[in-house]
Amino acid sequence: MTLTNKDLKLIIPFILFVIMGICGLHSVNYISESQTMEATFNWCIIPTIVFALYYAYRSSFGYKEVIVPIWKNILSFTVMTIIIGMVTFISLQGILISINNNIGQQKEYLLSGKIIKLDYPEEKKIGNKYAIEIERKVEKDTIKLNVPHNNYQKGQNFEKSMKIGLLKFIYSEN
Repeated sequence: MTLTNKDLKLIIPFILFVIMGICGLHSVNYISESQTMEATFNWCIIPTIVFALYYAYRSSFGYKEVIVPIWKNILSFTVMTIIIGMVTFISLQGILISINNNIGQQKEYLLSGKIIKLDYPEEKKIGNKYAIEIERKVEKDTIKLNVPHNNYQKGQNFEKSMKIGLLKFIYSEN
């Protein structure tokens, strides 16, 4: 397969978009991923679907000069829609985290409570995250927080100075 200028105009912006999203995901050590996932779903699901369908169409049915059986195009379109949709969703989540942390007023917040649940992968791999669930004292609710290490114990008291950003995500850079 030969890459054309048309292909590069489609691929390069997508790669830059993904890199921006990955950088955003890894820009903080502590973050409430449930808040970021919910916001990304509520605000970005329609653009994600449109974006995924567009890129999937361009990568499957978008080539007029090559004759491919219709079933291969349909299969390629389906698989590419799913893959590009997932990558786009995760990238948008990272971009929202970056917006939250770098734009607007950042409010100081003391997160305190008791750790009620641990979510540690058995074997740490790239992309796996350690998470703890905290029962907050003041708000009288629970929050799931991604953490950089697995040094926490169930029942342990948790207290950390955090920030609340522009989009109301709770986070800490260290």
